[in-house]
Amino acid sequence: MEHVEDDCREDVWPNMSEDEKISIAQQLGRAVTLMRSSRQTETLIGAIDGLARDCRRYSDYAGGPFADEESFNASVLDLYTSCPQPVRDALSSKMRSDHSIRFTHADLSPRNIIVKDGKIQGIIDWEFSGWYPEYWEYVKFYECKTKCKDWKNFAPYIFEEAYGEELIIQQAILRWQRP
Repeated sequence: MEHVEDDCREDVWPNMSEDEKISIAQQLGRAVTLMRSSRQTETLIGAIDGLARDCRRYSDYAGGPFADEESFNASVLDLYTSCPQPVRDALSSKMRSDHSIRFTHADLSPRNIIVKDGKIQGIIDWEFSGWYPEYWEYVKFYECKTKCKDWKNFAPYIFEEAYGEELIIQQAILRWQRP
């Protein structure tokens, strides 16, 4: 770890031009592509220390590590008991278990991106990072909390592939995680 001193994107993002925002998003996209190109030495799904961490709207969850995506999905579907079984079954039936596993930051919020002179200097806040199904970075991007209202509109510059179905499923799961 090294101290990186400069601007947090969340502080300066609202005052950036459209071209500056696109440039930062494209730089982040190259970093994401590089992270995702890392190859896993084990087949477990979880963070570097083993536990799979999931930052959700109302609390953080941890479990695993998971031997396969099917058991990871079961953990993701750990919904409140008030979730009707037909809803739980419908969500489960739509979740795939054949994604490749990729290294993921899982909290790509502007507050975690340090920039100096229009160049990304560092990405911080790695406690949710680890080896997850390939769609995980994409769906977690849409869950990150930020004051930057247009941040999520720059996803096409950041991600080589969109995971629309997985995003819809994850958003539905979030709906049933509310107390």
